[in-house]
Formats: sequence, C-alpha cells, structure tokens
Amino acid sequence: MTSERLTAVRQWMEAEGLDAMLVSAAPNVRWLTGFSGEGLLVIDSGALICTDSRYALQAGEEAPGIECVADGNHLEQAIVRLQAADHERIGFEAGAVTYANWQTLNERLDGALEPCPDRIKHLRAVKDEGEIELIERAATIADAAFTEWREALRPGITEREAAFELQRLMVLGGAEGASFEIIVASGPNGAKPHARPSERVIGESELVVVDWGAVVEGYCSDCTRTVLTGAPDDRQREVWEAVREAQRAALAEVRPGADCRKIDQIARDALREHDLAEYFGHGLGHGVGLQVHELPRLSQSSEDTLEAGMVVTIEPGVYIEGWAGVRLEELVLVTDDGSRVLTRAPYDLT
Repeated sequence: MTSERLTAVRQWMEAEGLDAMLVSAAPNVRWLTGFSGEGLLVIDSGALICTDSRYALQAGEEAPGIECVADGNHLEQAIVRLQAADHERIGFEAGAVTYANWQTLNERLDGALEPCPDRIKHLRAVKDEGEIELIERAATIADAAFTEWREALRPGITEREAAFELQRLMVLGGAEGASFEIIVASGPNGAKPHARPSERVIGESELVVVDWGAVVEGYCSDCTRTVLTGAPDDRQREVWEAVREAQRAALAEVRPGADCRKIDQIARDALREHDLAEYFGHGLGHGVGLQVHELPRLSQSSEDTLEAGMVVTIEPGVYIEGWAGVRLEELVLVTDDGSRVLTRAPYDLT
C-alpha cells in the first residue's frame, strides 16, 4: 500500500512539473510511509525519511521499505539530499512549513522551492479497507466505553472527572488514547460547542454534551451524544428531538456523489422548522482518519462531493447561551451504494 500511495503522489508531482517534494505534515508522512515519529519525508525518484537517533529504530520497524537517515537535524538532512540531486523545482507543503524553515530552505536551495497545496490531504480523504477497519475498531471501543460510562454518570461529579473516566475506559478497552480532548459540557457550558471540561459540578436534570473518540493505530473515531441527568422538561426534550430529526434528515442523504453543502443545508432546514437554525453556527461535519478533522467538509461553504470510502461525521447542534446545548453526532462510512453508520453508542436522553 505504501508504494501505491507514493506512486499517486509522484503522478501528481509529474503533472505539476515538480522534481521533488518535501513532506512535513506528520499525518501525511505516516500515511505515505507508516512512520509515526518526528521527521520529514523527501520524495523524488525514491523516498527518504529524515529523522534523528530518537526515532531510528522506530522508523526501521514502521517503514521497513523506506530509506532513512537519522544522524542529525531533520531539515539539514533533507537539504543535503535535495542539494545532491540538484533539483530545479522542489515542492513543499505551504501549510505545514514554518516561516523560519522556509527561509532556511529557500536560501540553501537557491530559490527552487515551490509552495504547494496539501494534495496528500486530498488523497487521504478516501480510505482503503485497512483504514476503515481501524476507524471502525476505534469507534467500537469508544462506543463500549461510553455505554459503561453512561450507566455510572450521576450528578455531583465535575466535568473534568467525568471526562477523565471516559478516557480511562477507552484505554482499558484497547485504545491508544482519546482522539481529541474529550468534551463534557453540562448545563450552560453546553452552549459552547468546543467547551473544555471544567471543575463545574454536573447538576440534577441537566443536559450534558459528551463529545469523544478513540485512537487505534493512529486512526480516530468521533461521536457525540447529549444526555440528561434526570427527567427532561418540555424544552429539553423539544430541542433534543429537533436536533435528532435534523441529523436523521442529513444521514439519509449521505451517498457517493452527494453535494456536501446541500447535506449541510438539509440539516439547517430541519432545524429551521423548529425555529432553531439560528443556534446552529458550525458546519455539519468533516472527514475523520489519521486526524479527527480531515477532508471532506460538510458546511455552508464546502465545495466537496462525497465519494465511496470517505468517513465523515454528521453532527448538527443547537447552542443557546445561558441555557444549554444539544449536539448529536454519528460517524458514517460512504459506501458504493449509500452509507453505513460506524458509531453505535446509545441515544437514550435520560
């Protein structure tokens, strides 16, 4: 698989007239080689991992078919390789190289550098069978941990304690860790879409937004549920059910060829029927893989189209300042003829 991925990048390089490519984004290096440590990747007629002695053994184990140098500074080793080959046009990932490193590269390589969009990120958007299996394993572990955690959730503990316990259960279940900082946002904190767990004590009959995911061999899962610590009142149930309705409407449209902007709009239209669209500010979803936020994007400004093999989230939300928030999220695989939901965490509100 590594050789196929490198071939795809070289084909793109040839089309762009590039003699070499410097890959700096860690997820891209891992996707192309399997190497998960710190370093750079030079691609030309071959491929060279540039790292240091801390990762030499790791590189040999994770990327046995890739040449590796580990006897100095990452950037210096890459420059030496590129200088020796005397390339005329060298691409670099404009979004991943610091200004200081660009200055060094540009000076040492006599201005041969060409800023490039992250084409590899686009290639990573469609997952192969091995990647899908790892994402699904991560989702299964996260689901099981949440199910156990949900049974024990009671008023009186802090958001931070609750988040720590959920992460502990995922690790015990076989995860490397959480795929991002777990969100446990209770009561009015739920109105902040990316609230960080705090020392706030979870109260009686409060909505609690829980956003979590696991990592398995570098691949992430992502899921959100909004639960209640008691019996719901009419407003809590009304908003929760409206968000669930919006989610179902969007999920029904996930298939190859679907316009990501239109799927986002379907969810907003469903919320508008309940006069709640104004409280949904973020995009409907995103791709998930080696990073928890990848391509494609499902949003009002997206220009992406779904393809079979993509794994995306569908996560409408309503956030009302001073009251609470509700978000419900599924992780979905786009299949050849439709879609398949990968997350199975329970939906019970109470």
